[in-house]
Amino acid sequence: MPPPAPARHRAGAPRRQSAVGRFLWTLWAIPAAALLAFVAAGLAAAVLPPGPFWWAQLAAVGLPYASVGLAAATVVPVLARRWRWVLAHAVLLALVAWRAAPGTWQPPAALGAPGPEDLVLTTFNLPTAGPSREALGDSAVAFVARTEPDILLLQDAWAYRPLRGPAVEQSVQVTAVEERLPYRLALPRNLGTSGRPGATGVPVLVRRGTGVEVVGQEDVPLGGDEDRSLAIRSQLRWRGREFVLYNVHLRSFGEPKPWDDPSVQPAEPLSLIPYLRQYRRVYAQRGAETTRLAERIAAETLPVVVAGDFNSTADNWNVRQLRTAGRPAGSPRVDAFRAAGGRTWGRTYHAARPVVRIDFVLVDPALVVAGADVTDVAFSDHRPVRTHLRWAAPDTTGAAPR
Repeated sequence: MPPPAPARHRAGAPRRQSAVGRFLWTLWAIPAAALLAFVAAGLAAAVLPPGPFWWAQLAAVGLPYASVGLAAATVVPVLARRWRWVLAHAVLLALVAWRAAPGTWQPPAALGAPGPEDLVLTTFNLPTAGPSREALGDSAVAFVARTEPDILLLQDAWAYRPLRGPAVEQSVQVTAVEERLPYRLALPRNLGTSGRPGATGVPVLVRRGTGVEVVGQEDVPLGGDEDRSLAIRSQLRWRGREFVLYNVHLRSFGEPKPWDDPSVQPAEPLSLIPYLRQYRRVYAQRGAETTRLAERIAAETLPVVVAGDFNSTADNWNVRQLRTAGRPAGSPRVDAFRAAGGRTWGRTYHAARPVVRIDFVLVDPALVVAGADVTDVAFSDHRPVRTHLRWAAPDTTGAAPR
């Protein structure tokens, strides 16, 4: 019978395996830690100012994608029994799920089903694009005729008030809806802050015969260059009570996008540097414009609804500022789709493969969101958001609720 192997030899193999395991774990842990940090930054973006923390705002945009990667990566620490890592994954994924889920959702019995007496408001980024202007006009008319909003807020669709100077061509979708359907275009008299004399890229159309009265309007100046954020303030009266509606289009990143630029190559990270500089600049400018808008909203004495294309996800600082501006702590404006969209997907961009939600209707608690939906369309790169609103309580004092 051969003598037993020396203890040193028997113990050597496990130690060698342990060293290999530690090396492989380190190789995995470095990118995994970066992914954890990316998700954490995206979650923190809502409270981090976009000037110095522009990179966190960018992480918030990629949060849906990073969360899927983080969920898939959780398999590795589970199999390796690295329970602290599993806990870190679980906490971040739970926070993402809580943010994404309709956390303010109420059962239908509490809201009441949407009805014909509700105020129907639709926000829709509908740019003039594609090979046929006539087809775009027909598509816009068909959509509005089918959904029949009482108030239609458009973004990227230009309307103008004739003034002296060069003529500004009105977007075909605005003209088609106004001429072929019972809608009137409501424009403030002070148009000109949007970079085009007498024009606006955030027009407001009101359906005739709905009892919605435009008491006053104002084009709100937010920035100083042609790509500035846009907003129109409308004071409206409905069912004998008044509220303020802001139609907003926050500044975009411009064109082209990195994924459409052939000079950007995945194997050459330095090719992204010009875009990162551009994003840093745009986030700072958009943050400053959002601050100006939030200050205007905070000064309002009537209930405020803010709607439009925010070019920001719900995890971004800009959305949080507009939800909370002028509101008491703990009582922000209601994110309409999150409140009443049920368990449907609800993402609005890109319309063909919507992954993020950047189009919002934020509603003062003086109004109840009775319903909300997002419509699939093929003639815009955004999906429209439609909401049903009603006053939260009867007006027994004669004063507008706040």
